[in-house]
Amino acid sequence: MQENKEKNSYRLALKDKILDAAMHAFFMHGIRAVRMTDIAKGLSISKRTMYEIYKDKEEVLYYSIIKYHNQRITYLADYTNKGHHVIDVILEAFRLKMKEVRTVNPAFYEDIMKYPRVEEYILERRKKSRHDFLEFMQLGIKQGLLREEIDYDMVPIIFDAIGKHIMDNQLLHRYTVEQLFTNFFLIPIRGLCTPYGVEV
Repeated sequence: MQENKEKNSYRLALKDKILDAAMHAFFMHGIRAVRMTDIAKGLSISKRTMYEIYKDKEEVLYYSIIKYHNQRITYLADYTNKGHHVIDVILEAFRLKMKEVRTVNPAFYEDIMKYPRVEEYILERRKKSRHDFLEFMQLGIKQGLLREEIDYDMVPIIFDAIGKHIMDNQLLHRYTVEQLFTNFFLIPIRGLCTPYGVEV
């Protein structure tokens, strides 16, 4: 009985370690360049053990993305609950994104939508994010930080179109990811702010 408990604890811990190691490798090399064997080798486990836990690379990627997104959501929720106003939270989210993109291989962003299950998750998550985004913008309006005449339903659509334009025109090969986020995303966000919102 004790032996089974220890085995199950080890498996659960290993599942988590695989996701962390995989995400690190995907960020560093892009998704297509990383093999299941590479992840197993980095953790000093057998390829067989890898496949006993996750059936293929897309499943590893799928759960890695979910874990990564959930960690980001939890962090920002905690940050918000500490009393930071909307502009603070937007800037903190931007800071986190900049920290990410400075270390991520551009190939990661090019590869990610080539995996159907992952693409479906990202699109579903985007729908929920839009709902949360609109509630968050309403809070910013109440705080006097965001302009109330803006049609905030259109803002996520605009950002999605910007992201698609970047990918379709392979701008990742012409500019750094940091340049793209600063010029394509930060400037429009500034345009949503009231004079008071810009000041703070």
